[in-house]
Amino acid sequence: MIKKLAGALAVVVVLLGAGFYWFVLRDDAPEELSLDSGSGGEGSDEPAGEAPGSYDGEWVVRTGGDTTAGFRIDEDFAGGVVDHEAVGRTPDVEGGITVQGTEVPEGSFTLDLTTLEFTDDPPSGSVDGRASAMEGQGLETRDFPEGTFELTEPLDLGEEPTDGFEATIEATGDLTLHGVTNEVTFPVDAQAEGDTIRVATSEPVPVALADHDIEEPSAPFVASVSDEGSFEFLLELEKG
Repeated sequence: MIKKLAGALAVVVVLLGAGFYWFVLRDDAPEELSLDSGSGGEGSDEPAGEAPGSYDGEWVVRTGGDTTAGFRIDEDFAGGVVDHEAVGRTPDVEGGITVQGTEVPEGSFTLDLTTLEFTDDPPSGSVDGRASAMEGQGLETRDFPEGTFELTEPLDLGEEPTDGFEATIEATGDLTLHGVTNEVTFPVDAQAEGDTIRVATSEPVPVALADHDIEEPSAPFVASVSDEGSFEFLLELEKG
């Protein structure tokens, strides 16, 4: 019996140690999303397709492209002794924009929050990670599986986009998370290259959890979670 108890205790210690490593010591948050992220970013060897005669028209999220969206939030361990940035991302984004001359009058995107994966969650089958915790707390993805953003004001491109176009633009629209909608304004970087338009947040956009009735989530080994997170995205679009 003593040997069995000792063996069980050893397993618990190993699991606790693994969890502490994955959630605390292993702090390798990925770089912020930008136009340079993914295979189509700066320095890519992939040739761009032929540019259309005009970029006017409907553009939709490209299936299997570099599109990625997600969230960042700071976690506190041991009363501030160790701080950690948790990053959850998913490629499951649908939507698109309309280009008309020097403006983008319409645009909306829907993010599947149920497929968020946190880059430093423990290996599958070991300790339950943040994505699992988010089903019933924080974002509560079981009840609120989607996040959406819809433009409420046209994007002013400044000029009609042509092949090689790049600009930083203010985007204003309705952000819906956890069933609550708030208007937000933030800068995005846009690029037209060949048959592709890429749009990315210039930097992660702050979001106060209370503004969306989100209670700070908890996770194993986490003392507390910040009351403010941020969202970021890289959208790769093709003509629809």
